Amino acid sequence: MSLNATNSNLPPYSEKTPSSAPRPQTTDNSNRIAGTVQSCSIRDFQVDYLTIVRESATSYFIALTVDPTPLYRIELVSSSTKVGDIQIFPASDSTLPAIAAARLSANPKSKSEPSATICTSSPHLPDALWRPLARVGGIFSVDDYQSAIPIVTVPGRTAVPHQFSWRVGSLSEPFYQLLWDGPLPLVPSAMFTNDQRGSEYVFATLARKTSPDGGDNLVQIRRGGGLDFELSVILELFVILHLKNEQLI
Repeated sequence: MSLNATNSNLPPYSEKTPSSAPRPQTTDNSNRIAGTVQSCSIRDFQVDYLTIVRESATSYFIALTVDPTPLYRIELVSSSTKVGDIQIFPASDSTLPAIAAARLSANPKSKSEPSATICTSSPHLPDALWRPLARVGGIFSVDDYQSAIPIVTVPGRTAVPHQFSWRVGSLSEPFYQLLWDGPLPLVPSAMFTNDQRGSEYVFATLARKTSPDGGDNLVQIRRGGGLDFELSVILELFVILHLKNEQLI
């Protein structure tokens, strides 16, 4: 067989430049393993800013600082048929039951029972889960209250309880701060020092309005922790305010 006979069976020659050569098909043009999926982690250290606006002595609403539309309504309830002493409702529908609530202790000075219990999922149900908020500090303590708050630590995973402490002493006024106890996720214990916790350990801060003439009650809250975490923060703030005989103005 001659060389010419062999070449006659081949397709016509055409030169292809790198730009015109076919490329493997991809689902997106991202340079990330995650592709176009966007997630937010507590380790991203991003925050949301909320404002708590007082409507009456027993009613407040929560909104974003960038949008005044009420998102949730907070009610301080004194009825004997109450689900909780402090209740949170969706602001968009007044007929819906409370989505979260706190029950205050009848004996808040007791050392044998928690100062309050918190529920962030269907508190009206008989089998609802209530978790304690306890006062643990002494006279020289800065962290006066502790609780295990459900929080999402890895995007896509379910929330798990983690211990937090509230810093509400006179040294921090008018700010109330919620601090993560222990090492942050994926941080070795050997690299953690409790007395040197920086801003990365602050997961929420309330800056109380100190004058009726201006300002806001601002809440800075760590993004990515999940709704149970955020509702817990709001409820525990109101519990602590009650225990300190204070109100937001």
